[in-house]
Amino acid sequence: MNRIIISIIVFSIFIIGCNKEEDEVIDLRPDAGASFIDIENDGYVVTLTARAALKGQTGTWIVYEGDYGRFDNIHDPKTKFYGEPGEVYQIGWEISVGKQYEASVISVSFKAMSPKLITSVQDTIHNNVSLFLKAKEAKFGAEGKWEIVTGDGGRIEDANSNNAIFIGKQFKEYVVRWKLTYGSKEEFLDLSFTTDELIANAGEDNLDINIPKDLEKYYSLDAYYPAGATVSWSIVQGGNGMVYNMDNANSLFEGIPDEEYQLIWKVQVDDYVSTDSLNLRFRGKWGLWTDPRDKQTYKFAEVNGIEWMAENYNYPQEPGTGSWYYGQSDRAVVNGGYPLETDEDRKLYGRLYTWHAASRATPVGWRLPTVEEVDDLENYLGGPLYALDKIVLGGETGIDLNYGGYYDIISSQDPAFRNVFSNMDGFGVYWTNNYNENQDSATVEIVQNEGDFLSENLLSASYNAASVRYVRDVQD
Repeated sequence: MNRIIISIIVFSIFIIGCNKEEDEVIDLRPDAGASFIDIENDGYVVTLTARAALKGQTGTWIVYEGDYGRFDNIHDPKTKFYGEPGEVYQIGWEISVGKQYEASVISVSFKAMSPKLITSVQDTIHNNVSLFLKAKEAKFGAEGKWEIVTGDGGRIEDANSNNAIFIGKQFKEYVVRWKLTYGSKEEFLDLSFTTDELIANAGEDNLDINIPKDLEKYYSLDAYYPAGATVSWSIVQGGNGMVYNMDNANSLFEGIPDEEYQLIWKVQVDDYVSTDSLNLRFRGKWGLWTDPRDKQTYKFAEVNGIEWMAENYNYPQEPGTGSWYYGQSDRAVVNGGYPLETDEDRKLYGRLYTWHAASRATPVGWRLPTVEEVDDLENYLGGPLYALDKIVLGGETGIDLNYGGYYDIISSQDPAFRNVFSNMDGFGVYWTNNYNENQDSATVEIVQNEGDFLSENLLSASYNAASVRYVRDVQD
C-alpha cells in the first residue's frame, strides 16, 4: 500500500515539473546579423551572419517580404541567400524552443539591372541602312539580347551579344531594344531611328601628303565601313600604287611622289550598293594647295625656305576690270600669242592682274614676293647666270615660271590707244609687293624665253596687268 502511494506522488511531481517548463518564458535573443543594402555581384547572393542558436534551440531563416529569394540551408546561420536584381527583402532569423520563438529581421536589397546603350542616333542613320549596335555588356549573371520592336524587313545579327549588327531597309522607321533578363526580372532600353539610303564615304581627298623625302610614301585610308557591309578598294588612276588590304576601310596605301591617284571605295549591304572616289597624292617636287574660295588647286615648290607657287594664279578677282585672260578684253589688240579660250590654256597661263587687284586677291597665308626674296632666290641658285634655267618651266626647282605675256591698258604702243596684249610665250612678267605710292607703280620680275637672267622693271600698278605667283613661309 505504501509503495503505491509513493509512486503516485513521484508521477505527480514529474507532471507538475513538465508543465512548469513549458509555461516558463525563455529569453531567446535571436541575432540575424547585419543588413545588406544595394548589393550587386555575380548570382545576386550574400552570405548571412546570424548568431547560431544555442543548444536545444532551433534557428530558421524565413523570407517575410520580397519575391524569389532562397537560402542554401534555412537552418545555417551563415548560409548564402540568393535574390533577384531590384528586389528588397525582409528576412528573419527565428530562434525557437518548443512553441516559443523570436525573430530578428534584417534587410537585403539588390541593385536593379541597369542597361546602357553605347550606340546613339538622332532620328536618322545618315547615308546608311545598317548600324553597329553597342550596349554595356550584361553583368552578374544577367542575359542580354537585342530585338526589333517595330519596323519591317530588318534583322539583327549576333543578337545575344552586346555588340551586334542591325540591317534594315531604306527609309524605314525602326525601334530596337537592348533587354537584360535575370530570373523573373527584365530591364530594357529602346533605340529609335529612321534608315537612310546607303551612300559610300571614302574619306577626304588629300592631294598634298607630306612625307619626308627619304621615307617610303604610305597613307592610312579612312573610309566609312557600314555595319554588315561587304567592302572593297580599287585603284582606277595612278601608277605604282598599292592598297595593302582591299577589304579594310583603314588599309595602308603606298604610292610614289607627284603621282595623282584615284581610288574607289565600294560598299554593299544586302542588295544596296554604293561607291565613292578618293583622290590622293604624295608630295614630291611639288606640294599642292587648294584655294578655299573657288577650289582651284595650285602646285608649289619649297626653295630656300619659302614656298613658291608653281603655277600662275587664276582666281577671278574683278574680272574684266582688275584681271583678264590673255586676249580677252574689249577694244583689245593681241600683239603675239592668241586669246585664251580653253580651260587648259587658262589654267596654264592664269590671269593677268593689275597690281591692286593682285593685292586684293591675295589668299590668306600667302603674299606677293618682295624684290629681296627674289634676289635671295637668285643668289641661292648660283647667281644671275645660273638661276634662270632652274626657275623657268622644266627647271630643277619646280617653280616653273612660264611666259604669260602682259597687258597694257590704254596703251601708248597703239595709235588709237587701245588695250594691248603683248609677248605671250616670249615674256613672263610677275608682280612683286614693292609698290611706289607716289608714282602708282610696282616692281615686276621678268623672265624672257630666250634670255639669260632675271630682269626687273617698273610698271603702272593700275594700267598694266601681269602674272602672279604668291609665296608663303614653309608650312609645318
